[in-house]
Amino acid sequence: MIANIATERKFPNRMIGKNKYLKNFIRIITKVRLSIVRGILILPFLKKGSQLCLVGKNCVFLKLKHLQLGKFSYIGDNSYFDCDCSQSVILGNRVTIREGAWIQCRSGLNEPAIGLKIGDKTYIGPYSVIGLGGYVEIGSNTQIGARFTISAESHLFDKDSRSYTSNKIGRIGIKIGNNCWLGNNVNILDGVTIGDNCVIGANSLVNKPIPPFSIAYGVPAKFYPLND
Repeated sequence: MIANIATERKFPNRMIGKNKYLKNFIRIITKVRLSIVRGILILPFLKKGSQLCLVGKNCVFLKLKHLQLGKFSYIGDNSYFDCDCSQSVILGNRVTIREGAWIQCRSGLNEPAIGLKIGDKTYIGPYSVIGLGGYVEIGSNTQIGARFTISAESHLFDKDSRSYTSNKIGRIGIKIGNNCWLGNNVNILDGVTIGDNCVIGANSLVNKPIPPFSIAYGVPAKFYPLND
C-alpha cells in the first residue's frame, strides 16, 4: 500500500518533467522553423550570392541589396543591420550573430562606410555593436563574447573650431584574424589589427595592433606571447 502511494506521488512529477521537456522542444523547433521562413522571405532581396539563412524576429534591415548572407548563417532576434556601404556587408557560412546586434554603416547624412566581412563559422555574442566606417574584416572560426564593440572611425580634432565635433572623420579600418577568442565587453578602436590565434581578455580596450599568437588584456590592452 505504501509503495503504491509513493509511486502515485512520483508519477505526476515525472509527467510534469516530460511535459516541460516536450514544450521546450516544440518551442525550439517552432523558433527554428520561423527563422528559416524569415530567411527565405528576405533571400530574394539580398545581394547576389546569398544562400539560405536563419533570421530572428523583430530584425530591421536597411539596404538589403548590400547584404550577403552565407549558408545557414544566423541573425538573432531584435538585431539592426544598416548596410548602406560602398562595398558590402558579407557574412560567411554558418556565421552566428546573436540577439540585439547593431551593425551600422552610416550615421545620419555622413559618408557611407566601406564595408564588413565576417569569415565562416565565426560567433559574435549578444548585444554587440559594430560601428563601421573604414573596412572591417573578422576572420573565420573566431569566437567573440557578449557586448563586443567595434568603432571603425574616429573624430579628428579641428584646429579651426578647436573641437572634436566637426565633420572631420578618420577611417583606417579594423582587422581581426582567424581562430581568435575575445571575451565579453571587448572594445576595439579604429586602426587596430589583431593577428591570428589571439586571445583578448574580457573588458579590454584594444587601441594598438596585437601580433599573432598573443594574449592581451587590460585598459588599454597590453599583449604577451602565448608561449610565455
